[in-house]
Amino acid sequence: METIQITQTEVGFKDPFERVISTSKAGGESKESYSIEVAGEGQLTGLSYTVPPFTQGRITASLQVSAMSSQDVKNLNDLAMSMLSASYKEEVKEYEKTSASANLSVWTWFFGGGGASASYEKTKQSMKSKGLTEAQITTLMDAFLEKAKQMSTVNIDFYVNNSANDFAVSGDLYLYTVSGTIKTEKGTAQYRMLADQASAGGPPPSGGGAPSAGTIKLN
Repeated sequence: METIQITQTEVGFKDPFERVISTSKAGGESKESYSIEVAGEGQLTGLSYTVPPFTQGRITASLQVSAMSSQDVKNLNDLAMSMLSASYKEEVKEYEKTSASANLSVWTWFFGGGGASASYEKTKQSMKSKGLTEAQITTLMDAFLEKAKQMSTVNIDFYVNNSANDFAVSGDLYLYTVSGTIKTEKGTAQYRMLADQASAGGPPPSGGGAPSAGTIKLN
């Protein structure tokens, strides 16, 4: 099966997020929490593709946005999951099967589906309702803060599978994003996480392109 290579540079991401880091404490008060300010599908800009019939396409690009790497997201996911009881772990796995947020599901699950935003206060209350202790929340949020501070521009590696179709497919890529602010007594940082799966083709939820295959890796 033929695989074509599509490579682009200076690809943007349509998302209102801007990275700002501050190490000061708000009002001198210590809080361990994180907020969701943007949650939903964002479009990669400057990257459209056409995959011929009966062909797979490998799309690689350098994104001109700051985000956590796929490995950083995995490490945070593993830490968060290790703190949950067996029943809550199963809830997350079931939620992930139907959620567009893919590998970001544990974070949107904390808030009953993500929503457009979630405040600091709601963050901590929600985590406690899932069985996390004060000490666990502090450990998780400190780890999250360190990853947020290490964000940098990332590269994307993605496959579009058009091997079963007798027609060419053109379209764009849409990635689920979760971004907001992480705050602990050690400082404050804004963050962005991009999902490891994409909607390939037309705008979600209808799609309109070839089914996506494999995973997206950001590094």
